[in-house]
Amino acid sequence: MDIAPLFGVTITTPSPPPPSILVFWSTPPVGSYKINTDGCVKDGFASGGGIIRDSDLGKSVLWVESDSTLAIHCITKGGGPWHIQATLWHIRHLLALDRDTITHIFREGNQVADLLALEGWDRCCYYEYSSQDLPRRTSQFGPD
Repeated sequence: MDIAPLFGVTITTPSPPPPSILVFWSTPPVGSYKINTDGCVKDGFASGGGIIRDSDLGKSVLWVESDSTLAIHCITKGGGPWHIQATLWHIRHLLALDRDTITHIFREGNQVADLLALEGWDRCCYYEYSSQDLPRRTSQFGPD
């Protein structure tokens, strides 16, 4: 290994794999709602999905989770493409960032929103579900 650089050869040792982390969805705190969102792009077409769940109806605190760190950054810190600035402005003004929370969630914890985004792509139209008619595939991720 000491003479490898003399021959223009770089020897690296593989880095250890990152530690495993447990990823799961957690219920929102009492008195708040939680919105999980996700998007899907396939064959040049995009769709989105989301689900709103609550701990107790009638409360106004909001927790938004997304697996897009870029979207979270654009909403909370600013930036992003100029053609979506008006949309970002509306989102910021709908949310009270001093009261509401926007956080990242790994895709594994965001599977219901991911499935709904795929469902939206398959339907090719806007569709709303009630808690009684969610696609059967979402039930494998536990109760809402």
